Amino acid sequence: MTSSKGAPMFDPDTLPQGPWILETPAPATVILAAVSSAVIESPAAVAQAVANVTGADVDLEVQTDDIGDAPWVAVISIPQLPVPLVCHPEVAPLEGSGLPEPAVSGAGLVIQTLLHPADPLTAFANLLRLATVLDPSSPGVLDADTGRWFDRPVLVDQLLDTDADPREDILWVVTGVHADTGHEVCTSGLSRSGRREIAMTGLDQETVETAADMLGLIAALTLESSLPEAGQCIEIGPGLVLRVTGDADDERTPALLERADGDGPPVDVISALSTGTAAVYSTDRATARQHALTSETWGRFLDLVEPAMAAGGTCYVEVPWECVTGEDDRREHIWMEVVSRCDQHVLASPAHEGELVPELPDEPGRIEAGDVCSWRVILDEEIWTPEHIDLLTRHMAERA
Repeated sequence: MTSSKGAPMFDPDTLPQGPWILETPAPATVILAAVSSAVIESPAAVAQAVANVTGADVDLEVQTDDIGDAPWVAVISIPQLPVPLVCHPEVAPLEGSGLPEPAVSGAGLVIQTLLHPADPLTAFANLLRLATVLDPSSPGVLDADTGRWFDRPVLVDQLLDTDADPREDILWVVTGVHADTGHEVCTSGLSRSGRREIAMTGLDQETVETAADMLGLIAALTLESSLPEAGQCIEIGPGLVLRVTGDADDERTPALLERADGDGPPVDVISALSTGTAAVYSTDRATARQHALTSETWGRFLDLVEPAMAAGGTCYVEVPWECVTGEDDRREHIWMEVVSRCDQHVLASPAHEGELVPELPDEPGRIEAGDVCSWRVILDEEIWTPEHIDLLTRHMAERA
């Protein structure tokens, strides 16, 4: 994997290994919508804007060959990035996209690069952060690879104004296709992370939604651990086993996930997930993100506990419990139902029996911010988590 100058783009020692890892990731392309004329008046103007927001000296190369209809193409190298940014303006690129008027009202700035396969999430988040701060007047960013639109306020809230990692699934979408042999779900976007796309085929209509959710969770796992060889099985959760199949030599095709015995789609795993009796493993980053969001939103959650309970809702906190016996340390996450709020903590009782940790307390106990790894509110037949704090706040205000 080399640049045009012959130097390696990425340190080979940092790259993931495995049969489903791509030799070169697909390019990642985003479009900063309705960019101000001052930013895109010339290659030098874009390079200067990048230098201003990164605080770094950048190297600008103006490309003149094979630029199509673009008025110019700027190749901008930043010391912190192993791969340059390739930028060019495009007149009204989002016309006909169905996006709101501000997004389609002017020229866009197309930005393309390669994401580092060792940490594509951070690389893509940084690309979105750069686009967000490059022109504060822009209404948002279009992910050209997946078709996902990011409003500027969402980008500011989720990428600039938080210490939490971004959601892993900003890297991909899961799409469904109907075929003669049944429904298919497949990721779109993993290839720019340096991984093969993954898919499930032969699905019935009633299993598609759960299968799509499951595929998204498995996609996150592939960022931390590569899929095994074709024909081998993986455990994606306690008791949830799948077989990986497909043509590992043809990078144009996805890795396929089937039943552990190889007999069609993994309907046994899908059924277990749909009934809520099983769960897919969380990645380390998803766990860290959940902890960070829970800590950030704890005060707002506390403020909503009493109004939500008065409106007929139920509040829960997720608490890790540990049983130390001297021979076998057992740890388990227990959902506890909130009984009341008291200043900066809640009183809560276990909402279910422990499977690994016996003898949970019957009486409500004091639960503080440092004890909690997540929370949820069930209200009006909806489940609200730290991810939904703004939506829940608005919902409560509308109910009042």
